Amino acid sequence: MTRLQVLLALVSGLNLPKGDSLNLKDIYDDEDKIPDYGTQAIITATRSQLVINYPYPQSLNPNLTATRGEVAAIIYQALVLLKKANSIICQYTVSLAKPGIIKTGTHLSVNGRKWKLPWSQWSSGIATNTGISDKGIIQVLGINLLNTTEFNLQPVSWFSTNSTSGTFFDAEYRYLKIDQLGELSAWDLEIQDHTLNITSKIGTVQTLNFEERANISQMIVTLNQPTPWELYQQNTQWEVIVDAIANPTIAKPFQEQSQPTPIPGNSEQQNEGETAVTTRRPSRPLVKIANNQTVIQGTLPDGYGVKVSTLNNPNRIVVELRQDALIERDITWTKGLRWRQQYMTLNNSRFPVVWLIVNPTSGLNLKPIWANQLAMKGIDNLAKTVDNSQCVGGINAGYFNRNNLLPLGAIRRDNQWFSGPILNRGAIAWNDSGQVKIARLSLKETLIPSSGQPLDCELLNTGYVKAGIARYTPEWGESYTPLTANEIVIIVENNLVKQQLELTNNTTAIPIPKTGYLLILRSFRSALNSFSVGTSIQIESKTTPSDFNLFPHILGGGPLLLQNGQVVVDAIAEGFSPAFADQSAIRSSVGITAKGEWLIATAHNRVGGVGAKLTEMALLMQQLGATDALNLDGGSSTNLVLGGQLLNRIPDTAAPVHNGLGVFRR
Repeated sequence: MTRLQVLLALVSGLNLPKGDSLNLKDIYDDEDKIPDYGTQAIITATRSQLVINYPYPQSLNPNLTATRGEVAAIIYQALVLLKKANSIICQYTVSLAKPGIIKTGTHLSVNGRKWKLPWSQWSSGIATNTGISDKGIIQVLGINLLNTTEFNLQPVSWFSTNSTSGTFFDAEYRYLKIDQLGELSAWDLEIQDHTLNITSKIGTVQTLNFEERANISQMIVTLNQPTPWELYQQNTQWEVIVDAIANPTIAKPFQEQSQPTPIPGNSEQQNEGETAVTTRRPSRPLVKIANNQTVIQGTLPDGYGVKVSTLNNPNRIVVELRQDALIERDITWTKGLRWRQQYMTLNNSRFPVVWLIVNPTSGLNLKPIWANQLAMKGIDNLAKTVDNSQCVGGINAGYFNRNNLLPLGAIRRDNQWFSGPILNRGAIAWNDSGQVKIARLSLKETLIPSSGQPLDCELLNTGYVKAGIARYTPEWGESYTPLTANEIVIIVENNLVKQQLELTNNTTAIPIPKTGYLLILRSFRSALNSFSVGTSIQIESKTTPSDFNLFPHILGGGPLLLQNGQVVVDAIAEGFSPAFADQSAIRSSVGITAKGEWLIATAHNRVGGVGAKLTEMALLMQQLGATDALNLDGGSSTNLVLGGQLLNRIPDTAAPVHNGLGVFRR
């Protein structure tokens, strides 16, 4: 029986309605081999999703003899059509749809391990493909992403399987096609509501071996077959969950009662990059068996990380505890955006550096982002801010006050000042045409009342406080809450003074007029007479350098690291303390190359030591190719996100931040 005859029999036997006509030439490249008497039946079968073409969905092969497997698959599709069987995800099912994303989901479950991770199904117009975000591929399945220069093809490695996955994008995520790997690995894929379920055959752990070498301890898990695994870390605690069963006798040498637990260091200092590696070695891992899983867990001394890889012949998972645990990568992630991470050598130190190279002329935009979409007060983890802003990635940016959650530096977007610069600190300004300027920035507004002398206003929409006049506009939020005692509030609407308020407490929120602003007098009562009710006010604004005001987007940080290829670090000149100027820390930075590419970078502790000093960060940015560079907020604030994944650190060691630099698709 031919494949055509199988489909004819099912269409006729099920009495399927004809439906609308189709041009089969647009679907099958061998349409000319379909006899005239079978054309309508093939149209009906195609619309009913009965057709399964392996290995090429666009090749019908109507006159080839149907194999038992093909007959079984076609009959199963008929049962799905009759709602007597659940749909199985199969890339070889001919499924007509408009090319593009046809379904997205929020959760991924692998053998019962459930995570909140995005996945997507998209159509080529003929076949449906299923993809998982980078984070899900790496974190939950244990698949390694290999280097690539082609953004639409991502090579991956998983035990003995090296394959290339196609990619698909939406506004925020990149999805890697898993249909081929799932087929090779005999996974079952099923969708339930917003969850993509992946089920694999549970493996068997054959041996567990723990080895200690100089600066490296490793656990080798030998398996009877490739199987999904995940690495989970929480501060110094780590565990690798393997979807395989181990015989209790194999796990017995790694029982809890015989394991010493290292004394953890100061986690706050560790997260800031202020502590060095200890002389302690990682403890011997513990092994637990439960729920068809083998769980290997342990505690890391300060300065150590976990690096997991897979090997074949035999199938092995290698868990390494080492000081240089960064997996080096060079991946063209999308057009105009390259994800890199490697160790950079500076003098006698090796720093783990993770960075993005962004070409804004290749369909990407960069804009400031912040945690609270409605006001300037608020902090959140950067991954959530990136997600809420619907951008593909981002890095933390300017400084802020962790107590009152207010910004301490320049934030300007689309020509609107949401927060003004302070202390002549470094800032980066840019437009959507690719022009960029990095320099120290100040902003002075001159208030010109109709009844009095001009007065300087050097603070605009900021949490920074000093004596004088500050101005707060609707970009700050719906209201302003006093930052110091005994503030005097001048309410201005449509450029006219409407009211004066002398506050006796600093808890009263004052509404900001939608067509005006508030002037706040701090220790400057002598200026009150210049703002009597009914006075009209004009404002002149000037930035230094003056051309900064020509740029729609500005972000503040500091201090400057590089200008015209030269190291120009002077933290004291930008109002930072001597302690800050001399600090070793985990760091974030943004720089520009001679070609106009953006470098968005993070650097963590040197191997066996503390974080980078400011001058060292400048030299690292210079090595990356920057001619101009700006230091950003660092320490526990250092966050670099791409496609929903925090690239540079364990999520629970990253502090929430106020604002960042977002990378958007145009």
